[in-house]
Amino acid sequence: MEHEFIKTENHLRCFEVLEELDRLPDHSHKMALFYGKFGLGKSISIKKLANDRDAALVRTLGTWTPKSMLQDICFELGLDETGVSSALQKRIIDELIENPRPIIIDEVDTIQTSQHKTLLLIIRDIHDLASVPIVFTGMEECIKRFKRDAHYFSRFVKTVKIVPNTKSDIAKYCKSAEIDISDELINYFHMKYANLRQIKTLIIRLEEYCENNDYDEATLDILQASNIEKQHDI
Repeated sequence: MEHEFIKTENHLRCFEVLEELDRLPDHSHKMALFYGKFGLGKSISIKKLANDRDAALVRTLGTWTPKSMLQDICFELGLDETGVSSALQKRIIDELIENPRPIIIDEVDTIQTSQHKTLLLIIRDIHDLASVPIVFTGMEECIKRFKRDAHYFSRFVKTVKIVPNTKSDIAKYCKSAEIDISDELINYFHMKYANLRQIKTLIIRLEEYCENNDYDEATLDILQASNIEKQHDI
């Protein structure tokens, strides 16, 4: 199966939000949150968004301290990573004022704890002083944690819930397969999985099965005859 990026409906919604944040005036809040269950293509989509929008993408770490977080942001912005935390933060803000770029904080759930509260406050200050879009991404429960702090949550202009992939998404994804996927099988994938991570595994196994059995097209009957779902506990 070819590794081709699919612009799913989730991705297009997130892309539109990031463009909208970019258009907002400097005095506006410019925070957004993309959240949802695992396996729906969120991480891949975020990497594509960061590349297309020249955003600094930073993944959270449970071991982050204020200084190490600021150093990671500096690294993504191509800045000097030496100095005390206050100097690092000022360097980031000055750079973003001079050369505005969105910042994406991936897996925000990791720092939504009482011991990491300072990290979120530092990110908030960067947002307020540099006036650049800051997007958080996380799992389904992270929005509830943000809502507990109304002062922080009020800065969110948009929240996007990443939902199960549509039938159209799955049909586009199946075109990347090395075999034809019947419409009936696409319908089955949509009804049972709607999760591109699981569907990718099925397609790879189906490609091998069809090649071994001289099939040019994968159908629902062939999938069921192959026992791939049971064998691999998908």
